[in-house]
Amino acid sequence: MTIKKTDGRIPYLFSALAVLTGLLFDLQFLYLLAKPLLMITLLIYFVAETKSYPRWRFHVMAALVFSWAGDVFLISSDWFVAGLVSFLIAHVFYIIAYQKTGAASGQLKPLDVIKFALYGVILIWVIYPGLDDLLIPVLIYALVLLGMGVWAHKRRGATPQSSFKLVAAGAILFAVSDGLIAVNKFAFEIPAERILIMSIYMTAQYLIVQGLIKHTERP
Repeated sequence: MTIKKTDGRIPYLFSALAVLTGLLFDLQFLYLLAKPLLMITLLIYFVAETKSYPRWRFHVMAALVFSWAGDVFLISSDWFVAGLVSFLIAHVFYIIAYQKTGAASGQLKPLDVIKFALYGVILIWVIYPGLDDLLIPVLIYALVLLGMGVWAHKRRGATPQSSFKLVAAGAILFAVSDGLIAVNKFAFEIPAERILIMSIYMTAQYLIVQGLIKHTERP
């Protein structure tokens, strides 16, 4: 009798649905329980799918671990800076992973840089009045975040198209979710911001991880 392998993405899907259910119906206990499980389930899935992959997988694993820390810290606004630092480190590890999975020899188009630079300028312009003492930390974070997005696009032509598209899309969504957090915190309130931000963020992380898993597929 053949036993079918269970799809490793199912626990992440259930965690994501639990997070959204907790936010939608204001079930704080469910949200607090499910949010820390997001990156744990995604990490387990990635590890299970990449057992024989090269060492770059450890940089992805580190990015997910620091993303987990950021998720936990950002449950409370009192730990915003700690969450910011955690995600900054996660982006650095993602950049290293991109470098080792195509960016070192890939093709970067001018539009790739322009769109992230323009997004960054507009974002900082919108949130600048509310930054106060956090101006420098937020600027540093924004540069690293945008660098992560640009480096995801530099994998073009040096990795399977499916891998490139998934990671690039994930990086864009990651930048959008972080931008929405910044706008909501420093500029003006966004309606249903927690559901919107978490939906985009969870999709972004999944696309990046799934894209990196596909890196070893032949074009």
